[in-house]
Amino acid sequence: MNTIKKIAIVNVLFPPKALGGATRIAVDEALTISKQYSSDFEVVVFTADVQRRPVDILNVYPLSGIRVYEISKHINNWIEKDEKSFEIFEKFIDFEKPDLIHFHCIQVLTASMVEATQKRNIPHLITVHDAWWISDYQFLIDEKGNVYPEGHPDPFKPFTLPDGITLEQSIKRRNYLKELLNNSNGVLAVSDTFRQIYEKNGVSNVITNKNGISDDVEWRDKNTSHTDKVICAHIGGMSPHKGFDVFKQAILSLHTSHIEILIIDHTKNENHCTKTRWGNMDVTILGHVNQNKIADIYQQIDVLFAPSTCPESFGLVTREATACGCWVVASDLGGIGEDVTPENGFRITPTKENISKVFHEIDKNPKKYKELSKSVHIRRSSEQVEEIVGIFKTILKESEKRKNRISQ
Repeated sequence: MNTIKKIAIVNVLFPPKALGGATRIAVDEALTISKQYSSDFEVVVFTADVQRRPVDILNVYPLSGIRVYEISKHINNWIEKDEKSFEIFEKFIDFEKPDLIHFHCIQVLTASMVEATQKRNIPHLITVHDAWWISDYQFLIDEKGNVYPEGHPDPFKPFTLPDGITLEQSIKRRNYLKELLNNSNGVLAVSDTFRQIYEKNGVSNVITNKNGISDDVEWRDKNTSHTDKVICAHIGGMSPHKGFDVFKQAILSLHTSHIEILIIDHTKNENHCTKTRWGNMDVTILGHVNQNKIADIYQQIDVLFAPSTCPESFGLVTREATACGCWVVASDLGGIGEDVTPENGFRITPTKENISKVFHEIDKNPKKYKELSKSVHIRRSSEQVEEIVGIFKTILKESEKRKNRISQ
């Protein structure tokens, strides 16, 4: 009879506080394992609350039958270690006694939790959703807009340091984090592109475990029949690293006949809606969209623009959009455009000129882009979790063998 093993999943955010693709992946993993693999595993979660005060106070709450431990923390995305996080996570380990720990995004929480885990020789995996582990810049773009598409594979090549950070501090941080990665039971990259970046930066035990879109969402085909115009959307946020600036510059430089624009502004409230014009194009700006309503947005658009100017590790939005039959215009940096083909969109270097060329192509062929795009296979989160569960079982089996050898 198999003994149920306890898996601790760690991520900086967890519902009801949820933002970003990494959190959606961690949540899908936790819920899928607790529902579909309950005969093999029990799941507990460790997360952070950056709004509650005072800091370093632990709160515990239930979510869909899962115990969630939430520690209050200040926001500091650069800092790599924190003594209080180490102490509190040790107490969490002592109380829950997890058989295996899976770390996702842990900025704010810090890698001290991984250090505590390695101190106890607990089997663990680390999924790298961005460049936090190998760079001072989580998204490989600095405050001046300089992009480091391969990270910093040459430790002697100069780069712009964050304000107030010395080169010695930067090197010490990166060495500490890379040592933790290399001493783990495995590092999972969410795309082939980011696996290659981590390998170039000295992480030797990294494999690809590609993200999948949620199985719990009904990804219905888009329906924009209420207008003859092609609705082109930018929903990733109005920040430069998401390519919003070059996207808007391209629109303002064009004169089109068959295009209108939809924008999501994450800084506005959920009910916000503004109608305006950029150049000769009608523009609708909507406020923040809750994750459980994201599929409704894809129903309203024909073409999704994701021209990120930094190397994103994956980009769920491009996969979710194609699952709804939307066309996609994605950056050739990072993994966001990795699954884009001529049958479902364009993969471009994110410049004003290249975006303008795509707009001209869409404006010349509006009928084509009002139709559904085609994708060969869209990976689901259940496929990703199935791979993760297989890795869990392999690691736990090897751990049991080591324990038996030591006890003999």
